[in-house]
Amino acid sequence: MSVPGYGVLADPWWLAIVFVLVMGHITNLGNTLYLHRCATHGGVEFHPVVEHFLRFWIWATTGIVTKEWVAVHRKHHAYADREGDPHSPEEEGLWAILLAGVFFYQRATRDEELMEKYGKGPDDWIERNVYSKHSSLGILLVLLLDIYLFGAGIGLAVWSTMAIWMPIMGNIINGAGHALGYRNFETRDHSSNLYPWGIWILGEELHNNHHADPKSAKFKAHWWEFDIGWYYIKLLDAVGLANVVYARSESPEEFAAGRYD
Repeated sequence: MSVPGYGVLADPWWLAIVFVLVMGHITNLGNTLYLHRCATHGGVEFHPVVEHFLRFWIWATTGIVTKEWVAVHRKHHAYADREGDPHSPEEEGLWAILLAGVFFYQRATRDEELMEKYGKGPDDWIERNVYSKHSSLGILLVLLLDIYLFGAGIGLAVWSTMAIWMPIMGNIINGAGHALGYRNFETRDHSSNLYPWGIWILGEELHNNHHADPKSAKFKAHWWEFDIGWYYIKLLDAVGLANVVYARSESPEEFAAGRYD
């Protein structure tokens, strides 16, 4: 079987768009399923094959170190929308988070005390010697792959789009998700739901629901809310590749009674 040649996917033009959308969707899965619902909050556990695939994908497409992401997000929950929150629009301003939220994240990862107190992540050989030690290597390898598949011009454009994919998503959730939208629960912070943008960000837009019950692997509360990440978890659970540790089952009214009313 022959190996595809240089720039084999450069024509037709729409292949690059499809490639970015598929790659971005899988990156979003790595974010919401592994980094968020599994590693940070422990609402779901994955079969080692699934977990290692998602870890590899996040490393290759974003360069994110699991321990750093987990630490920053846990401190966000501990100090949501008050002094100490690493990326709150209440403290920093909405436009600052929407346009430059990634820089607030990077500043937080340099805080050794924060990392020590809130950080948690895998500690196997590949994490210590590859993913954490060489966090930029994956995205550089993907750059070379994109140039090989699409040629220099389109390949660089594809890689650049993927490089800003996660920062854009994070900025939207951390910014607009604490300033716009509707609320099902009167949490102490300003978290809100940005529904119905679930197909793109896989349930992360149900941010108020998540802040009300962080450990729940299911972000949806009302029957009409659409949490694609939860359906992926249910599918993986059905075939023995995931174990749901906790998922909220009460109606919003039942859950809020005695907690947020």
